Amino acid sequence: MSSFSKLSVWPVGYFRAYSSWLLKNRRDIARRISVINAEIERIGTVKVDYQSVESNGETRKTEQRTGITVTPGSSLGRLFRAYVAMGGDPLSISPFAYPESTALTEGGTTQEVKVQEEYPHGGVAAPRSAAPNEPVSTDQDPGWGAFPGGYLETDAYYPARQGGRLDPGSYDHDGVTKSMQQIRGWASQEIKERQNLEWQIMKLCDLREQLVQERDDTLVQAFGGAVTGVGPLDTTRFDESLLVQNIVQDMYALLYETDDTGRTTSFSPNSQVPFLQFTFPNVPSEVGRDMSGC
Repeated sequence: MSSFSKLSVWPVGYFRAYSSWLLKNRRDIARRISVINAEIERIGTVKVDYQSVESNGETRKTEQRTGITVTPGSSLGRLFRAYVAMGGDPLSISPFAYPESTALTEGGTTQEVKVQEEYPHGGVAAPRSAAPNEPVSTDQDPGWGAFPGGYLETDAYYPARQGGRLDPGSYDHDGVTKSMQQIRGWASQEIKERQNLEWQIMKLCDLREQLVQERDDTLVQAFGGAVTGVGPLDTTRFDESLLVQNIVQDMYALLYETDDTGRTTSFSPNSQVPFLQFTFPNVPSEVGRDMSGC
């Protein structure tokens, strides 16, 4: 059985080996964050500019793209240069949206909230809510279309532009598909090369997002304010009871012998362990061994 494979049922000695290994390896977190920061800088960033519309003191963005910025000399920068050299339009790859960049500001005597968008729809392609009596007539929509509830708020959602979701078999797709394939069949290799570049760009952007989340969310929730290099724990965002050392201490108090203050005095199972369904005392073959790999 592989290491650290037990999650729901295990002997009490396993938790000591499990938690001991994890806590000892906290010393590597500062170096790990340094590597993450270097990797984020190497990857670079992509930012798409959108046309702005001012309405009632708020800045909203349309889906009309006006420009794109990429970190010079970065991995993404080099991929975009190759993509443009291949004849690709970098504005067509992805919206490259960052929802957290939308700002909500308060102003005026009524303290009303104003929206300052950086990306259309706040950078989120969310399903649209609609009242049961919709569609209704507006200046943009005569009200003869299909019920819009659940439509995605993006121009890329075609059913909203086709008058509704089409049933399978409503028309012959095969004829159109065969024609499209016949037109491009001779250029399959060139198309695949271009698609591969697009996927490399998207995967790098995904990797950067994952690294930022690991640094700013995962590690902060695990060790915020307790380990060098990790940012402070913002209690408005993170739960202090979910810090790794706090969870370990709670489990020690539950599993092992403790004094009146709750401090662990012995790693022998306490009297309540037989009544816990997920754990049980060690057998002789397990005593004195590192059980994290058992």
